[in-house]
Amino acid sequence: MADDKLDKIKKQRDRFLAFSFATSDLLIEVAEDGTIAYALGAARSLVGINDKSLMGLRWLDMFSPNDRTTLSSMKERARMAQRCGPVLVTLEETIGGGHQALLSAIRMPDSDKFYLSIGFSNVLMSKHAEEVKFYEDRELLDKESFLAAAKEALDLAKSLGQDLDMTLLDIANIGEVRGRIGDEQWNQFRDAMTSLLSSKSVDGQAAAEIADGRYSVIHDKAINADMLRGEIERLAKESDPTGTGFTVESKTVSADLSTLSDRETTKALIYTINEFERKGTSLSIETLNSGFKAYVSVNAQKISQFKTMVEQLAFDLHFQPIVDLKTGDAVHFEMLSRFRDNTPTQEWIIFGEDIGMAADFDIAVCERAINYLLYKSSGRRTKFAVNLSGQSIQNEQFFKTLHAKLLMNKTLSDRLMFEITESTTIQDLDMVNHFVKILQDDGFKVCLDDFGAGSASFQYLHRIHVDYVKIDGQYTKKILNSERDAIMVKNLSQMCRDLEIKVIAEMIETQDQADKVRSLGIGYGQGYLFSKPMPKPEYTNWMQAENT
Repeated sequence: MADDKLDKIKKQRDRFLAFSFATSDLLIEVAEDGTIAYALGAARSLVGINDKSLMGLRWLDMFSPNDRTTLSSMKERARMAQRCGPVLVTLEETIGGGHQALLSAIRMPDSDKFYLSIGFSNVLMSKHAEEVKFYEDRELLDKESFLAAAKEALDLAKSLGQDLDMTLLDIANIGEVRGRIGDEQWNQFRDAMTSLLSSKSVDGQAAAEIADGRYSVIHDKAINADMLRGEIERLAKESDPTGTGFTVESKTVSADLSTLSDRETTKALIYTINEFERKGTSLSIETLNSGFKAYVSVNAQKISQFKTMVEQLAFDLHFQPIVDLKTGDAVHFEMLSRFRDNTPTQEWIIFGEDIGMAADFDIAVCERAINYLLYKSSGRRTKFAVNLSGQSIQNEQFFKTLHAKLLMNKTLSDRLMFEITESTTIQDLDMVNHFVKILQDDGFKVCLDDFGAGSASFQYLHRIHVDYVKIDGQYTKKILNSERDAIMVKNLSQMCRDLEIKVIAEMIETQDQADKVRSLGIGYGQGYLFSKPMPKPEYTNWMQAENT
């Protein structure tokens, strides 16, 4: 009975060894203190000494100094029963003759050992040539790419019930440092740091340069930020010709994901990275959870401020003329909002859309516009255009409110127009066209703003039956120097004429531009050549004023 049990154990051992050596040439067991506790395989022919002689050596000493940081990180990051690698490594010159090998590693349950399998097969290495370049030619992500990679890593960690940290690193006086050590040494340092941060990141990717000299990396909690900073400062000394090095400041932000939803995690991550970009490691955020609370607190105040400004109508109307390019007369004025806190209007409009309050703001602007036409326009019959956000015009309740106000002031239908802006993508084109048709039936004209050469603009024009289109200013600015853009504008103008739609070219700043757009068949223009937005409309002939 004992013999049968022993025979089974030997067969199991033989199968294990056959399985192991089918994919590797040398097996190594690393103790928790980093020494080789056991080695088995063709050690002599591969590394020059027999496997027993490897025992007691520090396992990292087997490999090139350039690989030790990566391998040390691999050991720190290794999770139970999950294979690490394969990674292409180079053996230390005195032990392995500088040969390359494929290394895989694993931690086994109920063991404090770290197991390595090393393969020297040229066939295997060539087969995995691309896969094993795990840390070679690595580039740090930019901010936007990092936010996407970090969110993906955090979502995966949350699904697995794991915690991650985000370490932020800031090189003080980056400009002075680069100038002192020179471009060549700086590039060497940056390459080494790129490899280091990539190796420390949770997936080899979630490492980025957020701003000049400011870096971030998502990693396991096992990685200590002070040690990471120390390694970077060591690289700094090696790259500094004087050996002085330079200071690196670090801060670790714990993920702390248990109480955050996916949406909240995204908001917290974006807010934290933006704060780091602005303030460096002096930011006060300790966890993504506290980052989200800070985001809510900051934006709660901003939301309250926006609501108050809308309710109190704390903005003024400015007027910019749309000019007939043949006569120079103003055919109508666009009403533009200017907030009294001096914040750029576009920032508030985008914020209003982000928090779902674009409709509230647009209603307030429409009320101001109606009051102006009723009581402040000096009895003139001049036409005025008001902007409506793409978000508002898709809001049924907004349209009901707007339509009710217009029905009470139907006498303004020949003086009030609406411009639909593309600051928010329009999804329900049929519903928007239905609203546009109601406005037109009541006598109000509608313009499609920011019209361009993209497929979305043509789809809008096909599905929304407007009276005017306003050519995006980017084309106006280019038509004098780009034949391609001039042809596009000419074709757009011809298409609109065929559809009996009037065309306005915006951002006309020079007389040459005005002459060019007119030659392309465009009847109307808007821009600084004629007038900047003004606190009150100026009724003049703009061509005569320009000539004067």
